[in-house]
Amino acid sequence: MNNYAAAPEEDRSKAEIMGQKRQEKALREFKHVLKDLIFLLRSASGMQTVYMYWINRSREQFVLETKSTELDNVMFKDRLTFENHFLNEFKDISEPASREIGREMDPSLLKHYYDNVPVRYVTMLPFVNNGETVAITVLEARDQISADGQSDVIYSYIDALRNVLNTYLEISDLYEQQNEWIDYEKCLDRLNVRCHRAELVKRLLNILQEFLPDGGVSFVAQGMGSWCNVMNSDEARHPLPVGMTMEKRSLASEAAENGNTEFAIHFNNSPKRLSPREQHTEGATMAIPLLMNDRRQGVVLAHDKNPLTFKESTKHKLKNLVRVAGLQIMGNDPGIDIDEPVFANKFGAFLPDFWKKTVDAELLNIREEKSKFHSWFGLITLSNLPKLRTKMRIDQLDQMQRDLVRTFNPSQYGYTGILGFHSDYIYSFFIQNKDSEAVDKWIAALRKNFLNSFELDNGMHIETDITVGPVKLVGESQDSYQVLTKAKSALSGAMKSGNNEVQ
Repeated sequence: MNNYAAAPEEDRSKAEIMGQKRQEKALREFKHVLKDLIFLLRSASGMQTVYMYWINRSREQFVLETKSTELDNVMFKDRLTFENHFLNEFKDISEPASREIGREMDPSLLKHYYDNVPVRYVTMLPFVNNGETVAITVLEARDQISADGQSDVIYSYIDALRNVLNTYLEISDLYEQQNEWIDYEKCLDRLNVRCHRAELVKRLLNILQEFLPDGGVSFVAQGMGSWCNVMNSDEARHPLPVGMTMEKRSLASEAAENGNTEFAIHFNNSPKRLSPREQHTEGATMAIPLLMNDRRQGVVLAHDKNPLTFKESTKHKLKNLVRVAGLQIMGNDPGIDIDEPVFANKFGAFLPDFWKKTVDAELLNIREEKSKFHSWFGLITLSNLPKLRTKMRIDQLDQMQRDLVRTFNPSQYGYTGILGFHSDYIYSFFIQNKDSEAVDKWIAALRKNFLNSFELDNGMHIETDITVGPVKLVGESQDSYQVLTKAKSALSGAMKSGNNEVQ
Protein backbone atom coordinates (compact mmCIF):
# COMPACT_ATOMS: atom_id res chain seq x y z
CA MET A 1 0.00 0.00 0.00
CA ASN A 2 2.88 2.35 0.76
CA ASN A 3 4.36 1.58 -2.64
CA TYR A 4 1.06 2.41 -4.24
CA ALA A 5 0.78 5.69 -2.32
CA ALA A 6 4.23 6.75 -3.48
CA ALA A 7 3.65 5.84 -7.10
CA PRO A 8 3.22 8.55 -9.73
CA GLU A 9 -0.31 9.26 -10.94
CA GLU A 10 0.34 7.50 -14.25
CA ASP A 11 1.43 4.35 -12.44
CA ARG A 12 -1.65 4.49 -10.23
CA SER A 13 -3.92 4.68 -13.25
CA LYS A 14 -2.18 1.67 -14.77
CA ALA A 15 -2.56 -0.23 -11.51
CA GLU A 16 -6.28 0.55 -11.38
CA ILE A 17 -6.77 -0.58 -14.99
CA MET A 18 -4.83 -3.79 -14.37
CA GLY A 19 -6.83 -4.46 -11.20
CA GLN A 20 -10.08 -3.98 -13.10
CA LYS A 21 -8.92 -6.30 -15.86
CA ARG A 22 -7.96 -8.98 -13.32
CA GLN A 23 -11.39 -8.69 -11.73
CA GLU A 24 -13.09 -9.01 -15.13
CA LYS A 25 -10.89 -12.04 -15.89
CA ALA A 26 -11.92 -13.65 -12.57
CA LEU A 27 -15.59 -13.15 -13.44
CA ARG A 28 -15.17 -14.66 -16.92
CA GLU A 29 -13.38 -17.69 -15.49
CA PHE A 30 -16.06 -18.10 -12.82
CA LYS A 31 -18.76 -18.17 -15.50
CA HIS A 32 -16.76 -20.69 -17.54
CA VAL A 33 -16.44 -22.96 -14.50
CA LEU A 34 -20.19 -22.78 -13.89
CA LYS A 35 -20.88 -23.64 -17.52
CA ASP A 36 -18.55 -26.65 -17.30
CA LEU A 37 -20.10 -27.76 -14.01
CA ILE A 38 -23.60 -27.75 -15.50
CA PHE A 39 -22.41 -29.73 -18.52
CA LEU A 40 -20.63 -32.27 -16.31
CA LEU A 41 -23.69 -32.56 -14.04
CA ARG A 42 -25.96 -33.34 -17.00
CA SER A 43 -23.50 -35.80 -18.51
CA ALA A 44 -22.81 -37.65 -15.26
CA SER A 45 -26.44 -37.79 -14.14
CA GLY A 46 -27.96 -38.75 -17.48
CA MET A 47 -30.38 -35.81 -17.43
CA GLN A 48 -31.86 -34.39 -20.62
CA THR A 49 -31.71 -30.71 -19.55
CA VAL A 50 -29.90 -28.91 -16.72
CA TYR A 51 -29.84 -25.16 -16.10
CA MET A 52 -29.18 -22.66 -13.34
CA TYR A 53 -30.98 -19.42 -12.41
CA TRP A 54 -29.86 -16.76 -9.94
CA ILE A 55 -32.59 -15.27 -7.73
CA ASN A 56 -32.53 -11.47 -7.88
CA ARG A 57 -34.84 -10.57 -5.03
CA SER A 58 -34.41 -6.80 -5.28
CA ARG A 59 -35.75 -6.84 -8.86
CA GLU A 60 -37.90 -9.94 -8.35
CA GLN A 61 -36.34 -11.75 -11.28
CA PHE A 62 -34.81 -15.10 -12.13
CA VAL A 63 -31.58 -14.53 -14.06
CA LEU A 64 -30.24 -17.34 -16.24
CA GLU A 65 -26.58 -18.19 -15.60
CA THR A 66 -26.07 -21.17 -17.93
CA LYS A 67 -27.76 -24.29 -19.38
CA SER A 68 -26.96 -27.63 -20.97
CA THR A 69 -29.36 -29.84 -22.93
CA GLU A 70 -29.42 -32.70 -25.44
CA LEU A 71 -32.85 -31.67 -26.73
CA ASP A 72 -33.65 -29.53 -29.75
CA ASN A 73 -36.91 -27.83 -28.77
CA VAL A 74 -35.46 -25.73 -25.92
CA MET A 75 -35.26 -21.93 -25.74
CA PHE A 76 -34.41 -20.11 -22.51
CA LYS A 77 -35.03 -16.46 -21.64
CA ASP A 78 -32.25 -14.66 -19.81
CA ARG A 79 -34.53 -12.87 -17.34
CA LEU A 80 -38.01 -13.71 -16.12
CA THR A 81 -40.05 -12.06 -13.39
CA PHE A 82 -41.00 -14.19 -10.41
CA GLU A 83 -44.65 -14.51 -11.41
CA ASN A 84 -43.73 -15.66 -14.94
CA HIS A 85 -41.56 -18.60 -13.89
CA PHE A 86 -42.50 -21.90 -12.29
CA LEU A 87 -39.50 -21.54 -9.94
CA ASN A 88 -41.38 -18.82 -8.06
CA GLU A 89 -42.94 -21.59 -5.97
CA PHE A 90 -39.49 -22.89 -5.04
CA LYS A 91 -37.43 -19.70 -4.61
CA ASP A 92 -37.23 -20.12 -0.82
CA ILE A 93 -36.53 -23.85 -0.61
CA SER A 94 -33.46 -24.97 1.33
CA GLU A 95 -33.56 -28.68 0.41
CA PRO A 96 -33.83 -30.42 -3.01
CA ALA A 97 -37.39 -30.81 -4.30
CA SER A 98 -38.77 -33.03 -7.11
CA ARG A 99 -41.99 -32.92 -9.11
CA GLU A 100 -43.59 -35.24 -11.68
CA ILE A 101 -44.82 -33.50 -14.81
CA GLY A 102 -48.51 -34.05 -15.48
CA ARG A 103 -49.28 -35.30 -11.97
CA GLU A 104 -47.67 -32.75 -9.66
CA MET A 105 -46.83 -29.99 -12.12
CA ASP A 106 -48.64 -28.63 -15.16
CA PRO A 107 -46.52 -29.17 -18.33
CA SER A 108 -47.47 -25.68 -19.54
CA LEU A 109 -45.34 -24.19 -16.76
CA LEU A 110 -42.17 -25.38 -18.51
CA LYS A 111 -42.21 -22.50 -21.01
CA HIS A 112 -38.66 -23.09 -22.23
CA TYR A 113 -39.93 -26.04 -24.30
CA TYR A 114 -41.93 -25.50 -27.48
CA ASP A 115 -44.08 -28.00 -29.47
CA ASN A 116 -44.09 -30.48 -26.57
CA VAL A 117 -42.54 -31.15 -23.16
CA PRO A 118 -40.27 -34.21 -23.58
CA VAL A 119 -39.35 -34.60 -19.88
CA ARG A 120 -41.36 -36.12 -17.06
CA TYR A 121 -39.44 -35.35 -13.86
CA VAL A 122 -38.06 -32.04 -12.55
CA THR A 123 -35.64 -31.69 -9.62
CA MET A 124 -34.71 -28.35 -8.03
CA LEU A 125 -31.38 -27.98 -6.22
CA PRO A 126 -31.19 -24.81 -4.08
CA PHE A 127 -27.94 -23.02 -3.40
CA VAL A 128 -28.12 -21.35 0.01
CA ASN A 129 -25.69 -18.59 1.01
CA ASN A 130 -25.83 -16.85 4.42
CA GLY A 131 -29.21 -18.40 5.12
CA GLU A 132 -30.80 -17.25 1.86
CA THR A 133 -31.50 -19.19 -1.31
CA VAL A 134 -29.58 -17.31 -3.99
CA ALA A 135 -29.70 -19.75 -6.92
CA ILE A 136 -31.56 -22.85 -8.12
CA THR A 137 -30.19 -25.56 -10.41
CA VAL A 138 -32.91 -27.47 -12.26
CA LEU A 139 -32.51 -31.04 -13.54
CA GLU A 140 -35.07 -32.42 -16.00
CA ALA A 141 -35.26 -36.11 -16.97
CA ARG A 142 -37.45 -38.41 -19.05
CA ASP A 143 -37.61 -41.16 -16.44
CA GLN A 144 -37.56 -41.27 -12.66
CA ILE A 145 -34.57 -43.59 -12.42
CA SER A 146 -32.16 -40.95 -13.67
CA ALA A 147 -33.67 -38.39 -11.33
CA ASP A 148 -33.52 -40.51 -8.17
CA GLY A 149 -30.41 -42.59 -8.67
CA GLN A 150 -27.78 -39.89 -8.96
CA SER A 151 -27.55 -38.56 -5.38
CA ASP A 152 -23.73 -38.83 -5.27
CA VAL A 153 -23.39 -36.88 -8.50
CA ILE A 154 -25.89 -34.24 -7.34
CA TYR A 155 -24.28 -33.66 -3.94
CA SER A 156 -20.82 -33.55 -5.49
CA TYR A 157 -22.12 -30.83 -7.78
CA ILE A 158 -23.55 -28.86 -4.84
CA ASP A 159 -20.23 -29.04 -2.98
CA ALA A 160 -18.30 -28.01 -6.08
CA LEU A 161 -20.68 -25.10 -6.71
CA ARG A 162 -20.31 -23.90 -3.13
CA ASN A 163 -16.51 -24.05 -3.31
CA VAL A 164 -16.37 -22.23 -6.64
CA LEU A 165 -18.76 -19.52 -5.53
CA ASN A 166 -17.01 -18.95 -2.19
CA THR A 167 -13.65 -18.71 -3.95
CA TYR A 168 -15.03 -16.19 -6.41
CA LEU A 169 -16.62 -14.12 -3.61
CA GLU A 170 -13.32 -14.04 -1.74
CA ILE A 171 -11.51 -12.87 -4.87
CA SER A 172 -14.18 -10.22 -5.50
CA ASP A 173 -13.90 -9.00 -1.90
CA LEU A 174 -10.15 -8.68 -2.30
CA TYR A 175 -10.59 -6.58 -5.44
CA GLU A 176 -13.25 -4.44 -3.78
CA GLN A 177 -10.99 -3.88 -0.78
CA GLN A 178 -8.16 -2.95 -3.12
CA ASN A 179 -10.38 -0.41 -4.88
CA GLU A 180 -11.58 0.82 -1.49
CA TRP A 181 -8.03 1.62 -0.40
CA ILE A 182 -7.24 3.18 -3.77
CA ASP A 183 -10.16 5.57 -3.22
CA TYR A 184 -8.89 6.26 0.29
CA GLU A 185 -5.47 7.20 -1.07
CA LYS A 186 -7.18 9.68 -3.37
CA CYS A 187 -8.93 11.19 -0.32
CA LEU A 188 -5.54 11.70 1.32
CA ASP A 189 -4.27 13.40 -1.84
CA ARG A 190 -7.17 15.86 -1.68
CA LEU A 191 -5.90 17.07 1.70
CA ASN A 192 -2.43 17.71 0.29
CA VAL A 193 -3.17 21.30 -0.71
CA ARG A 194 -1.99 24.73 0.34
CA CYS A 195 -4.98 26.78 1.49
CA HIS A 196 -6.43 28.63 4.45
CA ARG A 197 -6.99 26.43 7.51
CA ALA A 198 -10.76 27.01 7.34
CA GLU A 199 -10.76 25.82 3.71
CA LEU A 200 -8.85 22.71 4.74
CA VAL A 201 -11.33 21.97 7.53
CA LYS A 202 -14.25 22.32 5.11
CA ARG A 203 -12.46 20.06 2.64
CA LEU A 204 -11.87 17.50 5.42
CA LEU A 205 -15.53 17.51 6.49
CA ASN A 206 -16.75 16.99 2.92
CA ILE A 207 -14.29 14.12 2.40
CA LEU A 208 -15.43 12.40 5.61
CA GLN A 209 -19.05 12.91 4.54
CA GLU A 210 -18.44 10.53 1.61
CA PHE A 211 -18.02 7.66 4.09
CA LEU A 212 -21.34 8.42 5.83
CA PRO A 213 -24.29 7.79 3.48
CA ASP A 214 -26.94 8.58 6.10
CA GLY A 215 -25.13 10.95 8.42
CA GLY A 216 -23.06 14.09 8.66
CA VAL A 217 -19.87 15.70 9.92
CA SER A 218 -19.41 18.71 12.22
CA PHE A 219 -16.34 20.57 13.44
CA VAL A 220 -16.14 21.78 17.03
CA ALA A 221 -13.49 24.38 17.91
CA GLN A 222 -12.53 26.74 20.69
CA GLY A 223 -13.56 30.39 20.56
CA MET A 224 -15.74 33.02 22.30
CA GLY A 225 -14.63 31.56 25.64
CA SER A 226 -16.11 28.12 24.94
CA TRP A 227 -16.12 25.20 22.49
CA CYS A 228 -18.86 25.15 19.88
CA ASN A 229 -19.79 23.79 16.45
CA VAL A 230 -18.39 26.16 13.82
CA MET A 231 -18.90 24.23 10.57
CA ASN A 232 -20.80 21.31 9.01
CA SER A 233 -20.16 19.26 5.89
CA ASP A 234 -22.13 20.51 2.89
CA GLU A 235 -24.22 17.34 2.51
CA ALA A 236 -24.75 16.62 6.22
CA ARG A 237 -28.07 15.07 7.23
CA HIS A 238 -29.53 16.47 10.45
CA PRO A 239 -26.54 18.81 10.98
CA LEU A 240 -25.83 20.30 14.40
CA PRO A 241 -26.71 24.02 14.53
CA VAL A 242 -23.72 26.27 13.96
CA GLY A 243 -22.77 27.81 17.30
CA MET A 244 -24.17 25.04 19.49
CA THR A 245 -21.96 24.95 22.59
CA MET A 246 -20.17 21.80 23.73
CA GLU A 247 -21.28 20.68 27.17
CA LYS A 248 -19.87 18.29 29.75
CA ARG A 249 -20.43 14.53 29.48
CA SER A 250 -20.98 14.78 25.74
CA LEU A 251 -18.99 12.66 23.32
CA ALA A 252 -17.21 15.75 21.99
CA SER A 253 -16.17 16.89 25.47
CA GLU A 254 -14.69 13.47 26.24
CA ALA A 255 -12.57 13.61 23.08
CA ALA A 256 -11.52 17.22 23.72
CA GLU A 257 -10.48 16.48 27.32
CA ASN A 258 -8.54 13.24 26.86
CA GLY A 259 -7.31 13.68 23.28
CA ASN A 260 -8.53 10.21 22.28
CA THR A 261 -11.08 9.22 19.67
CA GLU A 262 -14.43 8.33 21.22
CA PHE A 263 -17.04 6.08 19.62
CA ALA A 264 -20.57 5.40 20.82
CA ILE A 265 -23.79 3.85 19.62
CA HIS A 266 -26.71 5.99 20.75
CA PHE A 267 -29.49 4.36 22.75
CA ASN A 268 -32.58 6.43 23.62
CA ASN A 269 -30.80 9.61 22.42
CA SER A 270 -27.82 8.96 24.69
CA PRO A 271 -24.98 9.80 24.87
CA LYS A 272 -25.27 13.22 23.29
CA ARG A 273 -22.80 14.20 20.60
CA LEU A 274 -22.41 17.81 21.73
CA SER A 275 -25.24 19.13 23.90
CA PRO A 276 -28.47 18.00 25.62
CA ARG A 277 -30.30 20.48 23.38
CA GLU A 278 -29.38 18.72 20.14
CA GLN A 279 -31.97 16.75 18.18
CA HIS A 280 -31.75 13.53 16.15
CA THR A 281 -29.20 11.80 18.40
CA GLU A 282 -29.40 8.35 16.83
CA GLY A 283 -27.24 5.74 15.16
CA ALA A 284 -23.58 6.05 16.10
CA THR A 285 -20.94 8.79 16.33
CA MET A 286 -17.17 9.09 16.28
CA ALA A 287 -15.63 12.07 18.05
CA ILE A 288 -12.11 12.52 16.64
CA PRO A 289 -9.81 15.17 18.16
CA LEU A 290 -7.85 17.32 15.73
CA LEU A 291 -4.39 17.34 17.27
CA MET A 292 -1.43 19.57 16.52
CA ASN A 293 1.62 18.36 18.42
CA ASP A 294 -0.73 16.82 21.01
CA ARG A 295 -2.64 20.10 21.42
CA ARG A 296 -6.41 19.71 21.05
CA GLN A 297 -7.41 22.29 18.47
CA GLY A 298 -10.77 20.84 17.50
CA VAL A 299 -13.06 17.82 17.50
CA VAL A 300 -14.56 16.27 14.38
CA LEU A 301 -17.97 14.67 14.98
CA ALA A 302 -18.79 12.03 12.35
CA HIS A 303 -22.21 10.42 12.77
CA ASP A 304 -24.42 8.07 10.78
CA LYS A 305 -27.89 6.69 11.34
CA ASN A 306 -26.59 3.16 10.65
CA PRO A 307 -24.02 2.04 13.27
CA LEU A 308 -22.81 -0.69 10.89
CA THR A 309 -21.32 2.06 8.72
CA PHE A 310 -18.47 2.31 11.21
CA LYS A 311 -16.47 -0.76 10.23
CA GLU A 312 -13.01 -0.98 11.72
CA SER A 313 -11.50 -0.05 8.35
CA THR A 314 -13.81 2.98 8.11
CA LYS A 315 -12.89 4.10 11.62
CA HIS A 316 -9.22 3.86 10.71
CA LYS A 317 -9.75 5.97 7.59
CA LEU A 318 -11.71 8.68 9.41
CA LYS A 319 -9.12 8.96 12.18
CA ASN A 320 -6.21 9.06 9.79
CA LEU A 321 -7.80 11.67 7.54
CA VAL A 322 -8.29 13.94 10.56
CA ARG A 323 -4.69 13.33 11.64
CA VAL A 324 -3.37 14.19 8.17
CA ALA A 325 -5.50 17.36 8.09
CA GLY A 326 -3.89 18.52 11.34
CA LEU A 327 -0.42 17.90 9.94
CA GLN A 328 -1.31 19.70 6.70
CA ILE A 329 -2.54 22.79 8.57
CA MET A 330 0.77 22.99 10.43
CA GLY A 331 2.70 22.35 7.21
CA ASN A 332 0.85 25.15 5.43
CA ASP A 333 1.66 27.60 8.22
CA PRO A 334 4.96 26.73 9.95
CA GLY A 335 4.68 29.82 12.19
CA ILE A 336 1.29 28.83 13.61
CA ASP A 337 1.04 29.17 17.41
CA ILE A 338 -0.43 25.86 18.48
CA ASP A 339 -0.35 26.89 22.15
CA GLU A 340 -3.37 29.12 21.42
CA PRO A 341 -6.64 28.32 19.63
CA VAL A 342 -5.72 28.35 15.93
CA PHE A 343 -9.24 28.85 14.53
CA ALA A 344 -9.93 32.09 16.44
CA ASN A 345 -7.96 35.31 16.92
CA LYS A 346 -6.33 36.30 20.21
CA PHE A 347 -9.60 37.80 21.44
CA GLY A 348 -11.60 34.61 20.82
CA ALA A 349 -13.47 35.67 17.65
CA PHE A 350 -13.45 33.01 14.93
CA LEU A 351 -11.45 33.66 11.77
CA PRO A 352 -13.43 35.31 8.93
CA ASP A 353 -13.12 32.32 6.58
CA PHE A 354 -15.26 30.24 8.94
CA TRP A 355 -18.28 32.49 8.87
CA LYS A 356 -17.85 33.06 5.11
CA LYS A 357 -18.03 29.34 4.37
CA THR A 358 -20.89 28.90 6.83
CA VAL A 359 -22.89 31.72 5.22
CA ASP A 360 -22.25 30.36 1.71
CA ALA A 361 -23.34 26.86 2.77
CA GLU A 362 -26.49 28.21 4.44
CA LEU A 363 -27.43 30.30 1.40
CA LEU A 364 -27.23 27.13 -0.69
CA ASN A 365 -29.40 25.26 1.80
CA ILE A 366 -31.97 28.06 1.70
CA ARG A 367 -32.06 28.05 -2.10
CA GLU A 368 -32.49 24.26 -2.11
CA GLU A 369 -35.10 24.49 0.69
CA LYS A 370 -33.04 22.26 2.99
CA SER A 371 -32.67 24.70 5.87
CA LYS A 372 -34.92 24.25 8.92
CA PHE A 373 -33.76 27.45 10.64
CA HIS A 374 -33.95 31.21 10.31
CA SER A 375 -30.43 32.54 9.79
CA TRP A 376 -28.90 35.99 10.17
CA PHE A 377 -25.52 37.53 9.52
CA GLY A 378 -24.43 40.94 10.70
CA LEU A 379 -21.85 43.25 12.23
CA ILE A 380 -21.74 44.56 15.78
CA THR A 381 -19.58 47.22 17.49
CA LEU A 382 -19.62 49.77 20.32
CA SER A 383 -21.47 53.03 19.79
CA ASN A 384 -18.86 55.41 21.23
CA LEU A 385 -15.73 53.57 20.12
CA PRO A 386 -13.65 56.65 19.11
CA LYS A 387 -14.13 58.16 22.57
CA LEU A 388 -13.13 54.94 24.33
CA ARG A 389 -10.00 54.43 22.23
CA THR A 390 -8.63 57.84 23.24
CA LYS A 391 -9.07 57.10 26.95
CA MET A 392 -7.74 53.53 27.20
CA ARG A 393 -4.28 52.00 26.95
CA ILE A 394 -3.50 49.22 24.44
CA ASP A 395 -3.62 46.51 27.12
CA GLN A 396 -6.99 47.83 28.33
CA LEU A 397 -8.36 47.87 24.80
CA ASP A 398 -7.21 44.29 24.29
CA GLN A 399 -8.88 43.28 27.55
CA MET A 400 -12.05 45.04 26.44
CA GLN A 401 -12.09 43.11 23.15
CA ARG A 402 -11.70 39.76 24.95
CA ASP A 403 -14.54 40.65 27.30
CA LEU A 404 -16.78 41.89 24.50
CA VAL A 405 -16.35 38.69 22.46
CA ARG A 406 -17.44 36.60 25.45
CA THR A 407 -20.32 38.98 26.18
CA PHE A 408 -21.54 39.02 22.57
CA ASN A 409 -21.46 35.19 22.38
CA PRO A 410 -25.05 34.28 21.35
CA SER A 411 -25.01 31.12 23.49
CA GLN A 412 -24.86 33.34 26.60
CA TYR A 413 -28.46 34.26 25.81
CA GLY A 414 -29.75 30.87 24.67
CA TYR A 415 -29.20 31.28 20.91
CA THR A 416 -26.94 29.22 18.65
CA GLY A 417 -24.44 31.28 16.72
CA ILE A 418 -20.81 32.24 16.30
CA LEU A 419 -18.94 35.51 16.56
CA GLY A 420 -16.25 36.22 13.98
CA PHE A 421 -13.54 38.81 13.50
CA HIS A 422 -14.23 41.54 10.95
CA SER A 423 -11.89 44.35 11.95
CA ASP A 424 -10.63 45.89 15.17
CA TYR A 425 -13.58 46.38 17.53
CA ILE A 426 -16.07 45.31 14.85
CA TYR A 427 -17.26 41.70 14.96
CA SER A 428 -19.35 39.61 12.60
CA PHE A 429 -22.03 37.25 13.85
CA PHE A 430 -23.99 34.34 12.43
CA ILE A 431 -27.11 33.18 14.26
CA GLN A 432 -29.45 30.27 13.51
CA ASN A 433 -32.72 29.63 15.28
CA LYS A 434 -36.25 28.37 14.69
CA ASP A 435 -37.56 31.57 16.31
CA SER A 436 -38.11 34.19 13.60
CA GLU A 437 -37.37 36.95 16.14
CA ALA A 438 -34.22 35.40 17.60
CA VAL A 439 -31.81 38.10 16.41
CA ASP A 440 -34.02 40.92 17.80
CA LYS A 441 -34.26 39.14 21.14
CA TRP A 442 -30.50 38.61 21.21
CA ILE A 443 -29.87 42.31 20.56
CA ALA A 444 -32.36 43.28 23.26
CA ALA A 445 -30.69 40.96 25.76
CA LEU A 446 -27.28 42.37 24.84
CA ARG A 447 -28.41 45.95 25.42
CA LYS A 448 -29.30 45.13 29.01
CA ASN A 449 -25.60 44.56 29.71
CA PHE A 450 -24.87 48.14 28.69
CA LEU A 451 -27.73 50.00 30.39
CA ASN A 452 -25.32 50.80 33.19
CA SER A 453 -21.55 50.91 33.05
CA PHE A 454 -19.98 47.73 31.63
CA GLU A 455 -17.36 46.15 33.89
CA LEU A 456 -14.30 44.53 32.34
CA ASP A 457 -12.53 41.56 33.88
CA ASN A 458 -9.75 43.86 35.08
CA GLY A 459 -12.29 45.86 37.14
CA MET A 460 -12.44 48.84 34.81
CA HIS A 461 -15.87 50.30 33.98
CA ILE A 462 -16.83 51.74 30.58
CA GLU A 463 -19.89 53.71 29.56
CA THR A 464 -21.08 52.59 26.13
CA ASP A 465 -23.85 51.06 24.03
CA ILE A 466 -23.85 48.73 21.02
CA THR A 467 -24.62 49.30 17.35
CA VAL A 468 -25.78 46.33 15.28
CA GLY A 469 -26.30 45.82 11.55
CA PRO A 470 -28.17 42.51 11.06
CA VAL A 471 -29.20 40.97 7.73
CA LYS A 472 -31.52 37.99 7.37
CA LEU A 473 -30.25 35.37 4.92
CA VAL A 474 -32.53 34.78 1.93
CA GLY A 475 -32.18 32.72 -1.20
CA GLU A 476 -31.83 35.82 -3.40
CA SER A 477 -28.41 36.63 -1.89
CA GLN A 478 -25.62 35.40 -4.13
CA ASP A 479 -22.83 34.73 -1.63
CA SER A 480 -21.20 35.75 1.65
CA TYR A 481 -19.55 38.78 0.01
CA GLN A 482 -22.93 40.24 -0.99
CA VAL A 483 -24.32 39.52 2.48
CA LEU A 484 -21.31 41.26 4.07
CA THR A 485 -21.90 44.31 1.86
CA LYS A 486 -25.51 44.47 3.07
CA ALA A 487 -24.37 44.08 6.68
CA LYS A 488 -21.92 46.99 6.29
CA SER A 489 -24.72 49.15 4.94
CA ALA A 490 -27.00 48.08 7.80
CA LEU A 491 -24.32 48.91 10.39
CA SER A 492 -23.63 52.28 8.77
CA GLY A 493 -27.33 53.08 8.76
CA ALA A 494 -27.67 52.04 12.39
CA MET A 495 -24.77 54.29 13.39
CA LYS A 496 -26.43 57.26 11.71
CA SER A 497 -29.96 56.65 12.91
CA GLY A 498 -29.48 54.74 16.14
CA ASN A 499 -31.79 51.96 14.90
CA ASN A 500 -31.00 48.23 14.63
CA GLU A 501 -33.67 46.86 12.35
CA VAL A 502 -33.05 43.68 10.41
CA GLN A 503 -32.44 44.40 6.72
